[in-house]
Amino acid sequence: MNTISTRIIHEITPLSDKDCFYIAERYKTEFTYPIHNHKEYELNFIENAAGVRRIVGDSVEIIGDYDLVLITSQELEHAWEQHECTSKEIREITIQFSPDLFFKNLINKNQFSSIYSMLEHAQKGLYFPMSAMLKVYPLIDKLASEQQGFYAVIKFLTILHELSLCEEVHTLSSSSFAKIDVRSDSRRVQKVQEYINEHYKEEIRLGFLADMVGMTPVSF
Repeated sequence: MNTISTRIIHEITPLSDKDCFYIAERYKTEFTYPIHNHKEYELNFIENAAGVRRIVGDSVEIIGDYDLVLITSQELEHAWEQHECTSKEIREITIQFSPDLFFKNLINKNQFSSIYSMLEHAQKGLYFPMSAMLKVYPLIDKLASEQQGFYAVIKFLTILHELSLCEEVHTLSSSSFAKIDVRSDSRRVQKVQEYINEHYKEEIRLGFLADMVGMTPVSF
């Protein structure tokens, strides 16, 4: 397996200032997006992906068929790598939202106390057990098709609330800003990472990286 010194991509997400959240549903046969971070909070759900390697800070784990992770630190790098996964029916639903979504006068109210606590702990990355996934799966599944409108926001808040009540969450990274050397076993990922290492001082667009490995930006 080849090894390279990796520079972390700081992703500029598609989230608009006028939207409460951005959601992307992807069906894929391979994970190719290299390790990265971004200022937005992220809730990432994956199914049919046993054998994928999840990297969150200094946490490296092989996932089962399902995975649900919340990350709320803009410094915490993360990625899902193909590794030993052979599934051709991977589904990924990514929800990104601004740290400013819950303004201070709201998040400090008693009714939001559990969500506030969860968002604080998720600075190191939180993994939710299957029991929590089963509880919110219908909401995430429906939200992926709705995406817009007031009631979509209500569903999103309900997802966060239900997850915040889970007592069996697992903290992933030892810190919220861990920097580690990442070794990828994907040739596509290696190609992208090598380009980033050589051109890190330049502006690099997602569409260009996707085209480099023969993919569309959505699939990438």
